[in-house]
Amino acid sequence: MSDLVGRFIDELERVAGKVQRAQSKEQALDLVLELLRSRQARTVALAPCSLAQRLESKLREAGYELVAGREIARADVGISGADLAVAETGSLLIRSDGVSELVTALPPVHVALIKTDQIVETLDEAFAFCQRELEQAPHNFLFVTGPSRTADIELTPVIGVHGPQELHVIVIT
Repeated sequence: MSDLVGRFIDELERVAGKVQRAQSKEQALDLVLELLRSRQARTVALAPCSLAQRLESKLREAGYELVAGREIARADVGISGADLAVAETGSLLIRSDGVSELVTALPPVHVALIKTDQIVETLDEAFAFCQRELEQAPHNFLFVTGPSRTADIELTPVIGVHGPQELHVIVIT
């Protein structure tokens, strides 16, 4: 499993994503708070995820303003979970729920929390997961691969024009 985690981290960093490892859920929450402080964030948008309740409580205690709905566009940081992470591309697979796509795309900084057992080797495995989930109920899925990037007419790459300028992933072991 550690080879898989290492490959995911290498590929994510290759596409300008940043990774931190946490030994526990509590340490992951502390890393989120540290990241928010370092970015001087004041407003946070939170997508549904396994740590959402605990995270929401910690964010409120620390004095952060939580925003939702149309207010997500003014968030300094968006925080989400992910259904899977794909080692071969450094991508996150996130189930669209009407909120996650806004939280992952509108704020200038996106922080995602993922557990090591959610990392798969290939895109084929991620697509098979999507297929199984679609057989249960219709969903849309987002693939997030690094911060937003585009290029101008001269093919000069630019980060963050159409989405987050930064992607931080906290991998929980």
